[in-house]
Amino acid sequence: MGQNDTMEYIPSALAARLPAPEHIRRLFASVPRHRFLPDVMWSPDRTRYDRAADPEAWMRVAYSDQALTTQRDDGREGGMGIASSSSSAPSVMARMLTTADLSPAHRVLEVGTGTGYNAALLCQMLGSSQVTTIEIDRGIAATAQDALHTHGASPTVLAGDAETYAAGRPPAYDRIIATCSVSRVPQAWVRQTRLGGRIVTPWAPTPGAPGGVLAVLDVHAERAEGKFEGGLSFMWARGQRDPGGTPPPHQGALAESTDQQLHDPRGPWLDGERSLLLSLLMPHWKFGMGMEEGGTEPYVWVASTSAEPGWARLHADGRVEQGSGRRLADEAAAAWEQWNRWDQPDVSDFGLTVDLDRGWQTVWLHGPQHALWTMPRET
Repeated sequence: MGQNDTMEYIPSALAARLPAPEHIRRLFASVPRHRFLPDVMWSPDRTRYDRAADPEAWMRVAYSDQALTTQRDDGREGGMGIASSSSSAPSVMARMLTTADLSPAHRVLEVGTGTGYNAALLCQMLGSSQVTTIEIDRGIAATAQDALHTHGASPTVLAGDAETYAAGRPPAYDRIIATCSVSRVPQAWVRQTRLGGRIVTPWAPTPGAPGGVLAVLDVHAERAEGKFEGGLSFMWARGQRDPGGTPPPHQGALAESTDQQLHDPRGPWLDGERSLLLSLLMPHWKFGMGMEEGGTEPYVWVASTSAEPGWARLHADGRVEQGSGRRLADEAAAAWEQWNRWDQPDVSDFGLTVDLDRGWQTVWLHGPQHALWTMPRET
């Protein structure tokens, strides 16, 4: 690796490429990302990078603006290679740090320590004494703590479940920043945030729903509330993952109704931006792909996650099959009609209220007074 190449793989070069305020870019220029990464990791296209086998390629990807998988299958051998821990893309980290609106006096709880890189950035900004970070995987927590100490940072590193951490204690934090997706904002997070404080977390209506959003929730008495700051997808908090393993409810079922459309009805579900909007407009569903015997193109299946069952299969040839109680394809069509009548609002026009008194989470549009749908918070 020549000198010019080396210059590309230094923190200041990464920082200069980030679309972030100058004070946030300075953090990334001061903290070397590669010191927090394991010797073996995977890029989003599942390419494996081994520092011992190809140090130049490893260093190059370390200073790319990509999320890098640092653990698969919860650390078990012989799994399917499903990402279970990662170092987030630096631009995403910068976006979340900017949205948190941090000041030097703030005490911060980071949920999901991972490699420790984000905690190091927080320590650089606030000082180690102001930062607590919690990680559910004890091995990952220990490795991150070692990396942080080697870097010269000494935040409080905890191993445990952040969904129940410090429940019942007085509020201790001005900011909570989560690096995992949730569908139920934990009660402990709201209660551990001081009045006027802020929770920044990736959120999605349900595991198995498409994509997700960045929820920015300001904390008031017994509630947290705020808008979504655009789309953002993270791996799920381990306690809120879709358990999987259960066949979709449509599998092997005969349709109770079949309609023929002139266009491909799969469109909204195959378009990431539109399917994300649909998840905000229409509650309680998840989706996936299947293949008919002898088929040449996959169909989209949609299944209800509410107490009222329902499913739909949408085929490339225009067939729309539906069964059980909910007519999900019909609900989706009605949601799109309403979205058009509302002048096609963007994701950032929606928001969320977490109400601890009532045990509800409510999705709204253009303000909390315009509730779209409500679901039990459950935890």
